[in-house]
Amino acid sequence: MKFFYTSGTFPEQKLRKLAKLATPSFDAVKSFIQGLVLLDPDKRPSAVDAANDIWLQELGIVGQRGTTIKRTEAALAATLRGHPDRAGIYSNLGKVSFVRFERIGDLGDLQKAIKYIEAALAATPGDHPDRAGRYSNLGAMLSARCERIGDPDDLQKAIKYIEAALAATPRDHPDRAGIYSNLGNVSFVRFKRMGGLDDLQKAIEHIEAALAATPRDHPDRAGRYSNLGAMFSARFKRIGDPDDLQKAIEHIEAALAATPRDHPDRAGRYSNLGAMFSARFKRIGDLDDLQKAIKHIEKAVAATPQDHPDRAHKYNILGTCFQSRYFWTHSAEDFNECLRLYHEAWHCRISPPKDRIKAARGAGHLLHLAGRFHESSSILEDAIHLMPSVNLQLLKRDDQQHILSELSGLASTAASVALQAGRGAYHSLKLLEISRGIITGFAIDSRSEVSDLKVDYRFEFDQYHRLRAEINSPIDETMCGSDGTQNQDQTSAVSRRWDAFKEMEAVLTHIRSLPGYGGFLLPPSEEALKEIAKAGPIVVFNSTPYRSDAIIVTATAITSLGLPKLDYKKTGDWMTKLASFGGSGLKRRQDNQDMKDLLMWLWDAAVGPVFDRLESSGAILSGGADETNLKRIWWIGVGQLSMAPFHAAGDHSRGSTRNTLSRAISTYIPTIKALSYARQKELHLFDECGASLSPERSRNARLLIVPMPETPGAANLPGVHKEVQYIFDSTTNSATQITVLSNPTPAEVLKQFQHYDIVHFACHGASATNPSDSHLVLLTPDGSDSDKLLARDISSLNTPGAQLAYLSTCSSAKNPSTTLADEVIHLASAFQLAGFSHTFATLWETEDQASSEVARDFYDLLFQHQRSTDDNYRVSAAFHKAVKKVRDKRAANYLGWASFVHTGA
Repeated sequence: MKFFYTSGTFPEQKLRKLAKLATPSFDAVKSFIQGLVLLDPDKRPSAVDAANDIWLQELGIVGQRGTTIKRTEAALAATLRGHPDRAGIYSNLGKVSFVRFERIGDLGDLQKAIKYIEAALAATPGDHPDRAGRYSNLGAMLSARCERIGDPDDLQKAIKYIEAALAATPRDHPDRAGIYSNLGNVSFVRFKRMGGLDDLQKAIEHIEAALAATPRDHPDRAGRYSNLGAMFSARFKRIGDPDDLQKAIEHIEAALAATPRDHPDRAGRYSNLGAMFSARFKRIGDLDDLQKAIKHIEKAVAATPQDHPDRAHKYNILGTCFQSRYFWTHSAEDFNECLRLYHEAWHCRISPPKDRIKAARGAGHLLHLAGRFHESSSILEDAIHLMPSVNLQLLKRDDQQHILSELSGLASTAASVALQAGRGAYHSLKLLEISRGIITGFAIDSRSEVSDLKVDYRFEFDQYHRLRAEINSPIDETMCGSDGTQNQDQTSAVSRRWDAFKEMEAVLTHIRSLPGYGGFLLPPSEEALKEIAKAGPIVVFNSTPYRSDAIIVTATAITSLGLPKLDYKKTGDWMTKLASFGGSGLKRRQDNQDMKDLLMWLWDAAVGPVFDRLESSGAILSGGADETNLKRIWWIGVGQLSMAPFHAAGDHSRGSTRNTLSRAISTYIPTIKALSYARQKELHLFDECGASLSPERSRNARLLIVPMPETPGAANLPGVHKEVQYIFDSTTNSATQITVLSNPTPAEVLKQFQHYDIVHFACHGASATNPSDSHLVLLTPDGSDSDKLLARDISSLNTPGAQLAYLSTCSSAKNPSTTLADEVIHLASAFQLAGFSHTFATLWETEDQASSEVARDFYDLLFQHQRSTDDNYRVSAAFHKAVKKVRDKRAANYLGWASFVHTGA
């Protein structure tokens, strides 16, 4: 999206017309501007400002932008601090750097552009006529940075600066139309980022105002038509009104009609027009629209330089059109052309990684359709390995989620196709480990002690530690001046993080070259995975349109098991139904019957065949009457199976052992990396052998209870009082120290975490569409209203002493976001990330009585005085038996008992 850049008070239109007559070279423009300055020396700063704009916009001399920057930097060095020209030179540097960013796509140019414009503003007097224009330019640049790396703070600042520019610009000033245009463009960026229709409506109104104030022969009129067309197209996609699509097409056609044939923006406008005809084809089915789409996008590709960062995007749009025509005509020529275009997009190395990954997915799909499984697997695997280049660590959590939601499904697809290509279970599993749980993985990597590196290579450890701190520091910890801009000598937080990220890549490469550190922070080897599975098998379920499988990791082997009954569409239907379970009365009774059917289907299609394989190989004992020494098993559900209740699968009629509860002790885990992280701590909860253990190991366990029997605005939980008493009764014969936190607030709870081994919540909880906003419901400081303890705040903690978190609350292990299923973000995983080795939670709404009973029996079993060589087993077995006891009493109440789950070590 093109923004308007102000040039100050110099007569731009006159200069632009003269520029069209000039020879397109630096010296020609330089002489041209010097002549104008001689005529009116008072206009020197504005003339220099305008020279860069007109030279870059009209003459388009890409190769000499570096020369421009060097000469302008030299001019800056020769200009004394405090000189009135200094602000204008900073402004020139900013604009030239930004135009080079738009052309080449190097984020470093954008960071420099912002830094220079901020310096220009700092050096511009408050009443200077160019101040408003520089505010507008800075807003445009911050908006571009938001589009590139997704920081919403940039967007808020952009709107603030451009609104300030508009307020400072007289109504009859010629720059006002451009500032309206910038404000409309930024509002559109916010709509694309946040999804608010109000932002889209404001964007349309601002651009319409800009067009109304733009003379018919003004060179920026075409760009404003183009932007308005894009906005109407976006509204069509959101609301579906065909009139909006028609307006979009008309505005883009008007933009093209007003765009000179040799203008660099012509390619983008052809591309947008083609995309709109493609959208109309999908809506109406008129093949003529698809032909027009192909014709226009082919022109766009032809007009786009080979080294332009948008080239992959245009190839993708054109490839999608040929794919649509192939599905319509089944022409081999269309298939081959589509595949060629996706490959061309994939090889555009200067293009954004997201566009290249999209191309790889398209090519992978076509290759799979053609039965070329090895080629399909190779390009999908390459896309997986490109994911780190998206630079997610530069972003805040919400922005990481936004990007990952756009890549949803890539992991499961790549893993399925790898099996189809015969690459083996370990290879498939490694792809899943690389591309799932990425946000969690960042935090785990940043919190790992890396103790061996510290001992063996202290210098490299110090480098890694310093950069890790920079990359993971809050992005808004930036010192600003009174007007919101940064101090001149400071680099922005985003720039610091970018530099640290690039340096970290080099440091990691070096560390991995050191003896013994070749796998530093990389997925575990096959042997390491089998070592992790010595405590019990790890089973990963994956279902895609191509195939469904279980990948089974045991102490001796990593194998895959095809699951033909785990049909992808049927799985999706069941998981959609599962997400809707809840409520009361007739609905709950029907949901309960559906749950019974779901658990039986899940056993037949997935869990049962896995146990058959495990039992036949001797990795686990056969189910039977003796369930006292069951082996543990860890479940991982990929994609749409991330919320599947594997622990409760099967037939629960009296005497049946065709169910998970009769075969193994179940635990869930997001990734195997997360399992390793959960096991890093040694449990020290039990004091029965205190004399023979270390002081740390033998000290008394500390338990914090956070009860909320009454919550403002929510139903009372009468069972909470009983639950608290049950915990006290269960620990009577142990030395456990218990604290009950009355009137708990989120801030106080977060403060208390570090002092306790066990935290127990008995309160309301809720999952959220943005899973990081899932929360426990507590109180405000004055106790008059409820307040939220958010998953994002919990996961940001690092509590070295934490051991167990018991969440006796509804939906604490539920992630409603289907596009973020593989990130496994919910309250339970947040506690694990905060350092709790074990978390006990629920998948959906629970019943008050069942919650109290499970908690009572769990703590009774947990603190029984019995020796155990494996405390992790002791913890998981206690919870397993507590849930089974409730199941045995009320087996037919599936919704009542099957919600309880254990995650962690």
